[in-house]
Amino acid sequence: MLLKVGQLAKQICLSVRTLHHYDEIGLLSPSVRTPAGHRLYNSADISRLHRIQALKQLGLSLQQIADIIQENSQPLGEVIAQQIAQLEQEMEQAAQLKSKLIKLQSNLQTGNESDMTSWLDTLALMNVYEKYLTEDEIDELNSHALALKHEIEHDWPVMVKKLQEMMDQKVSPSDKDAQAFVIRWTEMLERLVGHNPHLLLKVHLMADDIEMQLQRGISSAMREYLGDVMGSVHRDIFSKYLSPAQMQRMDMHRQKNKAAWPPLITAVREKMQAGVSPESEEVRSLAIQWKNLFETSVSGGDPEITEKIRTAYACEPLLTQGTGLDLALFKFIRQAMDNL
Repeated sequence: MLLKVGQLAKQICLSVRTLHHYDEIGLLSPSVRTPAGHRLYNSADISRLHRIQALKQLGLSLQQIADIIQENSQPLGEVIAQQIAQLEQEMEQAAQLKSKLIKLQSNLQTGNESDMTSWLDTLALMNVYEKYLTEDEIDELNSHALALKHEIEHDWPVMVKKLQEMMDQKVSPSDKDAQAFVIRWTEMLERLVGHNPHLLLKVHLMADDIEMQLQRGISSAMREYLGDVMGSVHRDIFSKYLSPAQMQRMDMHRQKNKAAWPPLITAVREKMQAGVSPESEEVRSLAIQWKNLFETSVSGGDPEITEKIRTAYACEPLLTQGTGLDLALFKFIRQAMDNL
């Protein structure tokens, strides 16, 4: 098939001016020239044009598109696959938007119209939720929240206020009342997610979002204080299993790489829940990370400390409360580590 510029523009709903511009910048020039001097586009040109338009829809600049095509670094099949994936994502987002609008319409029809501030707050939270949770996870979280409606509406604001007061008064993380408070806090979090450790990890990740902090009134400083108090609780537990010398050695390493644990735990749990074998290469890679992180930030590589810590985790539920860890995950990663 050979097409003149006007014919091609008409068939693909693109302007002649755009095709001329592509020709001028060397992005797409007609490959065929007739004896009379007319320039025509052939099938290879049309295929190249599809690649250009597909890459443009993916948000790339014309210069980036030219570089990709020049280097032939992205085959047309891969570009089409990206287009399909993008369309599927847009369809999913459209379906979610439709669902929200139906709920909104239902509320309005039943006379449950909220004030503007409430709508804005709700929409802000919905947007945060959708960044971190699937639609099923949002539904699950909402069902647990409904069951705990009284606690969330009445007890939770009191607890947030109490937390701020303890911080203002500079209550030590080792204070027994502070520790009892944080244990109660993590118990409520566990109930909020229905004791689902995977969902709990996602809620922790979501809690780092600035918008969520503004809406819930729980700042990064508050979360850090909670972590310090729970860390003190854990230290008291470990001291029952480790000698003073071993505690001193563990204390030297415990604060290292704290931020690296949550994403690693999440990655391991996702593989476990997906049914991936602990002996697989992808889990083996995670097991190596787990082993290295444990040795550098917990045990210092001491095998005796390692074994005692494993015993503590098996016997002390408070060590896993509110962390997203459980015995099933420990068993899974232990199997993976045994194959290293």
